[in-house]
Amino acid sequence: MNRFSRIIPLILLLVLGLLVGGCQTSGRTGQSGLAHVMRVIDGDTIVVNLDGRNYKVRFIGIDTPERGRPYYWEATQKTREMVLGKDVRLVKDVSETDKYGRLLRYVYVDDKFVNAELVKQGYALQFTLPPDVKYADLFRKLAAEAREKGVGLRSSNTAGLPSNSNNAGKQDIKFIGNANSQVFHYANCPYAKKIAPDNIVNFPSSEDAKSQGYRPCKTCNPK
Repeated sequence: MNRFSRIIPLILLLVLGLLVGGCQTSGRTGQSGLAHVMRVIDGDTIVVNLDGRNYKVRFIGIDTPERGRPYYWEATQKTREMVLGKDVRLVKDVSETDKYGRLLRYVYVDDKFVNAELVKQGYALQFTLPPDVKYADLFRKLAAEAREKGVGLRSSNTAGLPSNSNNAGKQDIKFIGNANSQVFHYANCPYAKKIAPDNIVNFPSSEDAKSQGYRPCKTCNPK
């Protein structure tokens, strides 16, 4: 009887270990994971198969033109070229999903950082939305270099879709910060519209802006 009593705890520990291990490997909430790209919706959104289920994935930190805007097809085609039909590594920052239920991820094909490559080649603009800001400085640097070279979206002052334009409405952006001055504004503030695209930081609330160390604009006085 004593011998049997000693075996039971060992069996329970083994079963518990298997259950915990299964939860860690099958869940979608891990920091990173491999997935297969099934479809490319546009330049910054794809559909992947992960653990037998399909998920929409929104690339973190960048923004490509919407359908009907200049460079929409070019950006979409570039993303297809880089990821469609391939296995990609998805890496999480802070947020799991956006308000539309799309996974928010950095995307890698082997050692190629797809988010950064799209900005570098001028197919995407830098789009900073806290709290997912791990590579914000890198994207800002690459966007500035693309502008200097005049490639892709940066080849024309009217081509692209700045983050404080109508495209930002789909993200429910109400407040815009200036990474240079550390001041934030209402999205419709005249001073917000003068911020260089590379310095734009988007905030869903004034509390988010203040938590990042930004001061309210004295003109529009965002609440």
